[in-house]
Amino acid sequence: IIPDARLAKNQAAFRVPLNVNKLDIKDYLTHLYNVTVTDVRTTVFAGKLGTNRFTGQKERSSRIKKAIVTIKEEFEYPKEADVDKHFGGLELKYEQMRRANKLKGWRIRPSMDMMALRAKILEDRRKAEDASSQKN
Repeated sequence: IIPDARLAKNQAAFRVPLNVNKLDIKDYLTHLYNVTVTDVRTTVFAGKLGTNRFTGQKERSSRIKKAIVTIKEEFEYPKEADVDKHFGGLELKYEQMRRANKLKGWRIRPSMDMMALRAKILEDRRKAEDASSQKN
């Protein structure tokens, strides 16, 4: 789903595979999400032209197909997920900082930011464990 402020309230934009046609998109949305699709518009964007950094030759990136779907009901984009909470974002940040520190020298000396981040990770894990033990 591609959020776009220029679309009407009952429209949504999707990035779809190149081999999918309008009928497939309409059928997919009606059967999977139980919405009434009134119109589907598609466009294929050409890939961007660039230079290969190894060979110096001109190359074009992959094409992208975008579908703008008009739905009978109003459509609301889903809220963005909290990456730190649900997808291990804090652990990823910690690992990135740890790797960066390791590259600076052979001895890893954690910074104050890194220690604070590690403490927050451990606190979140404890809270999750407590919540799961209280449910059981």
